[in-house]
Amino acid sequence: MKKALRRRIIGIAIAVVVLLGVLMALNIYIDKEKRVYKECSVEAGTPVSASDFVRFKKDKKSAAFQYGTSAYDVCVPGEYPITIQIGKKTYSSKLVVTDTVAPQISASPKSTMFGIPLSAEEFVVSMDDQTACTVGFQTEPDFEHVGMQDITLTCRDLGGNISTATTQLQVIGIYPEVTREAGSKKPDVSSFAFGEKDATLLTPLSTIKMDQPGDYTIAFSVDGIRYESVLHLLDTTPPTAKGIDYEGFACYPKNPEDLLENIVDATEVKAEFVEDPRWNEAGERDVQIRLTDNGGNEAVFTSHINLKTDDEAPVISGTKDISVITGQAIAYKDRVSVTDNADPDITFTVDNSEVDLNKEGTYSVIYSAQDKAGNKTEVKIKVTVVYRPYTEDDVWELCDKILANLINDSMTDKQKVEAIFNWVDWTITYKGHAEKVSWVQGAYDGLKNHIGDCFTIASTCHALYTRAGFETFMIERYPITYAQHFWNAVKIDGVWYHCDALTKEDGTRFFMWTSSQMKQYSQTHRGYHSYDESRYPVQIP
Repeated sequence: MKKALRRRIIGIAIAVVVLLGVLMALNIYIDKEKRVYKECSVEAGTPVSASDFVRFKKDKKSAAFQYGTSAYDVCVPGEYPITIQIGKKTYSSKLVVTDTVAPQISASPKSTMFGIPLSAEEFVVSMDDQTACTVGFQTEPDFEHVGMQDITLTCRDLGGNISTATTQLQVIGIYPEVTREAGSKKPDVSSFAFGEKDATLLTPLSTIKMDQPGDYTIAFSVDGIRYESVLHLLDTTPPTAKGIDYEGFACYPKNPEDLLENIVDATEVKAEFVEDPRWNEAGERDVQIRLTDNGGNEAVFTSHINLKTDDEAPVISGTKDISVITGQAIAYKDRVSVTDNADPDITFTVDNSEVDLNKEGTYSVIYSAQDKAGNKTEVKIKVTVVYRPYTEDDVWELCDKILANLINDSMTDKQKVEAIFNWVDWTITYKGHAEKVSWVQGAYDGLKNHIGDCFTIASTCHALYTRAGFETFMIERYPITYAQHFWNAVKIDGVWYHCDALTKEDGTRFFMWTSSQMKQYSQTHRGYHSYDESRYPVQIP
């Protein structure tokens, strides 16, 4: 009995062990094969979590992707290895991302200028898909065909699904770029907008400077849309010129362009000497001149120079001794000029440091001029300063006495001026020469002594006209041909006239003469009334 019981117990134990082994094997199978799916398939763009890979509900809350082992992108179709961790155990699976839905795409019309391509993406208004898409042309457009053409876009996603969209392309008949040589004829509208009759020019073509290379933007409007073309103005042609033979004097430099003739270029040209011409050295030699235009083109030309020694001094003309009343200013340079055989810019100086205009006496004044070669000229004159025994008030007092018996308020302007003119003409006896110190002196002598030359007569008229209320000034003959001569300009009834109260020997009286009459008379009488109009305040008609 004991043996039987023992065998029974051993049998039960063996059965238990076998059962436990079966249960363990079954648990292992379930753990490895059943707790986590072998793979999980989703449509592209669908989000996934670790619980999507777990079979049993009890495991879903604790399931997680093992850190650092599960790298996937649901927007990219493909198969991704997945490691799921439940508790301390890990399980392998696979994520399968598929893309079976075609993308959605819409497009809008576009326009472009002739020859300027557009990318397919520029036509796209919207493009929607769970994966990345590429867009292209079903047939490549012709961007040099002016007008409208149909365009079909193809959109392909990562799953190979394809959608299409149809729109239109308009090619505007405007060149985006136009190239011209500087100096050529200015382009017109058709040079840019060759295929658009209704194109409106927004940029005035007058702004284009054909002699200045550069890029000029020209804007147009077609159907309210602004388009811009660029004019490339190039200068590829070097300047041309011809060298010359030049004879001149040493010490007088010339500009490089002065030694060339027939300089021709479409743009502004800069001239420079290749080497120093040695202008201060007399002798013959060749000089080279480089011309550079705005486009950077260069050309070198050769001229020949022959420089002589300048040993001739300047000539000072027009100087004369001067007499003035104390306190009166002197215009030392008036009608004095200097010339030189070689120096075109010669000037002169005046040394009047010895003169005291407030003190009677005779003083020396030195005019001097020196040319660039060092030749110098000096001319001395005498300035005599005399005391003025009378003033303008003395002259006005004499004028008032004469005018009181000569004019009245009932007379016209012409009658008043003519009365003064006749009084001076008939009263003052002409004498060949009088001291020309000032018009005050001349007028006082004429009004007081009734004797003098043309300066006295003109000064007397000047005083009487001024005191009578008329605008007037004195005029002096210029150039001085054979002698000085003076007369008056008077404004009568709003008009300026010449009035010379010195009647000629032939009986000619110069009352209210116009400038054309004076000039005509002067042409046949040795320049009798010639003068420099620029020296006076008004132009006499």
